[in-house]
Amino acid sequence: MKKYMNIIFIVFLCSTLIMVIFGGENTKTQSVEDLGISVGVGMGINKNGEGNIIYRVSTTANEYKEDGTIETLLGTGIGSTIGKTRENRQKKIGKEFFLGLSKIYIVDEEYAKYGLRGLIDVNFKNPVVNDNAFLVVCKGRNEDYLNYTSPGYDNSAEYISDMIKNSVNYNFFKEDYMFKDAFLSIDAEGKNVVSPYIEIMEDGIKIKGMAVFNKDKLAVILDMKDTKIMNMLRENKVRGILTIQKDSDKYVNYQGSSKRKITCRKIGDKYTFIIDLNLEGEIVNNELYKGIATNLGVTKRFEDDMAKQVEEMCNGFLGRMKNKYKVDLLQLGWVATAKYGRDTGVDWNDVISNSEIKVNVKVHVDKVGRGQY
Repeated sequence: MKKYMNIIFIVFLCSTLIMVIFGGENTKTQSVEDLGISVGVGMGINKNGEGNIIYRVSTTANEYKEDGTIETLLGTGIGSTIGKTRENRQKKIGKEFFLGLSKIYIVDEEYAKYGLRGLIDVNFKNPVVNDNAFLVVCKGRNEDYLNYTSPGYDNSAEYISDMIKNSVNYNFFKEDYMFKDAFLSIDAEGKNVVSPYIEIMEDGIKIKGMAVFNKDKLAVILDMKDTKIMNMLRENKVRGILTIQKDSDKYVNYQGSSKRKITCRKIGDKYTFIIDLNLEGEIVNNELYKGIATNLGVTKRFEDDMAKQVEEMCNGFLGRMKNKYKVDLLQLGWVATAKYGRDTGVDWNDVISNSEIKVNVKVHVDKVGRGQY
């Protein structure tokens, strides 16, 4: 009986495969030579004399030739809506764009101030869009970045994507700067969107800081100093380099990984947050603490000095966050809602700016290198 059941199952499976392959609608296929494969998208706006918004969407696409060569072309569409930019762009190019392999979205600073919602909405509804592409904000026009020549790369979109991807090794960056992360955070209570902020410098395209949003609109652009501190306090399990420097030839570099825990308490309408930050890592270069490789007392002195310096850095940043930026850069509102409930209707930027925030830092050295000579 079991033998006959197996035969029936095999016959049924084969029949189903034949029906799927030959019985359904003919699937439309296209040769790769007929497509422009998008690797990067740029988003900007222009304002006409009447104050109306004109969208400007650029796409860097790889076009594959029959001889095996690749040509990278930039196509730009303009229109009164994002959808109309696609119509406008297609009139000026010979091949159909395929958006499913885009690695990065580069957003003009002016468009970021205007608001990301339209970009997120139109792309989220498109099932072929790559929602794992990185989202960055640029100074100036996105076309300048997409047109930029990066040595060793076929196009700048791939270079910028790799730059963001590898930023996790230093400056306490995390990997959550993708298009899907922006979609998940834009309307979540107590959360906000963050994106790397890039700029074209004399020696190439560089990450210059972080763009922080309030809902869908750009609220703050942080320099690298405040970006590093924000990342340490905002993210968990990130890596970076910290330095104690007395002068040009007396310094120590410490590369550490962070572990962060936030405790939230509420008394009446007043919130108190305690951030416990633990750093564990190794000495990269030491020209300040002599004997650190052999003397535990020197190691302990360095750990205390670094912990004190990091606490001072964090307290200075918290003062700027509460009094200058006035934005919940650390997503402490998200921590509070997780404990005390959502849909409070409060402005978490205002609440956090008037809350007590305390930082406790511990530093541990687990490696000091091969020794000193």
